[in-house]
Amino acid sequence: MKLEHEVVQDLYPLYIENDLTPSVKTAVEGHLEECEACKKFYETGEKTIQINDMVEPAVSKALDDKIILKMKLNRLRLISVVLAGILFSMVFTDYINEREQLFMATDGYYDVLGQMDRVIDVVKNKDQINFDSYEMNRFFEYNNKLTDHMNFIEEYNKNSTEFFLILNTQRLNAMLEVMKTRFNQGRWSETDETAYQALKEYLQSHRQDFREDYEKTHHGYSSYLHILDVKEMDKFYENVNLLTYSYTRFHKMADQVEPLKEPELKSRISDSLEIEQDEFELEKVSPVNDIYVYRFENKNGYGGEIDAVTGQITEYFGDTGPLTDGPIMNQEEAEKKARLYLEKIYGKDINLELVSLGFNFNSSANDSRYKVYSFKAVPKVQGYTLYTPFETETILNLNARNGELESFHHNPDVPSFEQLDAVNLQASSDKTGDKKAVVIYSALTGNFELVYMEPDLQYFDEGKFISAKTGLEEKIYLDHF
Repeated sequence: MKLEHEVVQDLYPLYIENDLTPSVKTAVEGHLEECEACKKFYETGEKTIQINDMVEPAVSKALDDKIILKMKLNRLRLISVVLAGILFSMVFTDYINEREQLFMATDGYYDVLGQMDRVIDVVKNKDQINFDSYEMNRFFEYNNKLTDHMNFIEEYNKNSTEFFLILNTQRLNAMLEVMKTRFNQGRWSETDETAYQALKEYLQSHRQDFREDYEKTHHGYSSYLHILDVKEMDKFYENVNLLTYSYTRFHKMADQVEPLKEPELKSRISDSLEIEQDEFELEKVSPVNDIYVYRFENKNGYGGEIDAVTGQITEYFGDTGPLTDGPIMNQEEAEKKARLYLEKIYGKDINLELVSLGFNFNSSANDSRYKVYSFKAVPKVQGYTLYTPFETETILNLNARNGELESFHHNPDVPSFEQLDAVNLQASSDKTGDKKAVVIYSALTGNFELVYMEPDLQYFDEGKFISAKTGLEEKIYLDHF
């Protein structure tokens, strides 16, 4: 027990009378052994020094610095705790706001899924000529809102899916328009009905699956902890994207489209471009951008793309060596080399008219040494030309000095030219007037068709193409999706 000076001196009378308890008496005597002032007071009964004037032992500077440092650390801890609390509050508030935005998006998304049946039903409604784009725009809007307000877990799951919850609405619109035209023209087939029912089933199934997410985001406080089943949702996007692709491009169902295996693709690339298979790598392009497309590339970054369904090389960019001031080959020799390349790419059986485009077609090179011969390849069958809109032609560029293939671009509106010679050229009438008879790749049939083309209309105008066989309107396939 440790006693203060004032207490010891106040206990003096009791000490003298021996009225202190043993423990207190021991404490007083212990204090007297250490304190000269109190000891003298007990011996004489007189105070010689005021207790308040007594100087406490000086604290060392090192100890003082430690105390100050500890106080600063405690202050920093307190500030850190306060800042962490503020930051947590901000993050929590932001999270709550984002979830509430997601809840509203699920409302609209769930509702528009229920309205899509009405959009599809227009296909078989001859009284309704045009589609109402309102619901399709709403679908696109709420799809974006869903993905914009996902939390980091949902975002991570979305990025690990194949289609990233992206629906090609342009291709879906094109599919519905083709279906409606075929239905109105009395050309409705088993494929049309199967695709039509499959689309309705995908939408209805997706709405039923999404109902659980919809309900759990409207379930009180537990809604804030609910995670959308993004991977289940992406199955819907995969099914619809594959269906619209196969139907609009080939007039087939998705399971009827069988892409080639990678070894066969590598073999085609090697044979067409005379590149050893071990000199390039093959990588599948994201289906969001191009379904069933592979990119091939060598170690120097040169290569192109190939369509796995048709086996058609669609793009190529080659290394023809450094720029030089060497002599330029003549036009005739360049045309021979260009035809050899086209025969390797397309095969010898395809009749291609070669149209010279001069030097450096569509090139922005500012080096005078850069010289390429540019050619347009125009397929022909039995005297009829394959018509394609402007800027979608098949273009080939050769190095004008060494004749090597620098670049090649296949017409994106025609999957391949392999079935061109199988086109039915039978016409119902030879009277074409001022119309021009051409071959097109038809969006209505997924085949090449002989049509009469109105020369004074743009390629996208209604009524431009009339089937030479049936007299019905045809639509050219446009791969602008």
